[in-house]
Amino acid sequence: MGGREIEVVRGHRIDYQLYKYLLQYFSEGELESLFNAVRRPPGRYYVRTNTLRINPGDLINRLRERNIDVYPDEHLNEALWFPVKGPNRIPSARKIVIADKRAAESVYMGANLYVPGVVKFEDGVKRGDEVNVLAPNGEVVALGIAEVDGDEVRRVSNGVAVRTLISTYSLPKVREMPEYELGLFYDQSLPAQWVAHVLDPRPGEVVVDMNAAPGGKLSHVIQLTTGKAVIYAFDRSPGKVREMDAILGRLGMAGLYRTEVRDTRYLDIDKPELVGLVDKVLIDPPCTDMGVRPRLFDVKTMDLVKSMSEYQRQFIRVAWKLLKPGGVLVYSTCTIPPLENEDNMAYAESLGFRVVDISIPNASGGLVDRYRDSVARFYPHIQDTPGFFIAKLTKPM
Repeated sequence: MGGREIEVVRGHRIDYQLYKYLLQYFSEGELESLFNAVRRPPGRYYVRTNTLRINPGDLINRLRERNIDVYPDEHLNEALWFPVKGPNRIPSARKIVIADKRAAESVYMGANLYVPGVVKFEDGVKRGDEVNVLAPNGEVVALGIAEVDGDEVRRVSNGVAVRTLISTYSLPKVREMPEYELGLFYDQSLPAQWVAHVLDPRPGEVVVDMNAAPGGKLSHVIQLTTGKAVIYAFDRSPGKVREMDAILGRLGMAGLYRTEVRDTRYLDIDKPELVGLVDKVLIDPPCTDMGVRPRLFDVKTMDLVKSMSEYQRQFIRVAWKLLKPGGVLVYSTCTIPPLENEDNMAYAESLGFRVVDISIPNASGGLVDRYRDSVARFYPHIQDTPGFFIAKLTKPM
């Protein structure tokens, strides 16, 4: 029975062990509501103003001059949001294009389909044809116009393959705005924008981002310290580090941080000069991503949750060694299971850390009684955000 999968909602399957585990914290109806919300994008699409280049009010005015609906967040000054509209009815076309999972989820929200995201052009698709874009599971996500021939798409490596006309959900094409290219904002969910504020980095401090790519929280730390902190950014993937450096270059932040390709589970060995000298550490580790939205389909198992939790604890152990007495660790994930969240805080406490109470407007508390009032959670079906967890810890003096 342990290997049996349960489809909680359309396209989202978890094995029986994980299902029984989650039922310790959610009712069956709550789980259904949560996973149904994961299938949809939030009603607000958030971006973060790059305050090193423009103030939020000026960015709002600039966008509204082009009749773009954009609004300030009620609590975070630099957070702006665009309304997400839908679901829309997708007209049928006679020809189809299949996108990979990640690309399909972007097209589902109105993005164009780019060549790297194409899995297959149906035989006979020509430039100018109306086509339906399908996810790999066969779900129709948009109607668009082919920008290349089916034969041509095999010979090119970039560019728009299908220009989206009608998508299931719609919002402005954020990454095609001139303000995006000018580095005036970074698209980032609301919960993720709270992480750097909880960390509260100050000019002159030594800050380590242990899982820095793609650079969202790192760039926010740079903003909050106006580039005057000593910031180390690490990631184990050379490709992700190159991508991160390009993103932060677009934001005008090149030279304001130090980056290296490192597996930070061994940072105390590889960078002994940091041991005991760091003021603030940020851990946003690889996780099971069960709160990421929108996800059209997914499969998760209890074994994966357990292995991720063990993996995440390796970063926490190293953070303890890096921090000076009185130093601060902020830990965040975009997933739901307590094993990857509250249970890891209990592990951190076993090392000597102390969990510090945090308060974020409209956030929920912890799922485990011990952390009910000290950590912050966001839920897709309650706050209408990605599922997210944030905790703050200190290393005692």
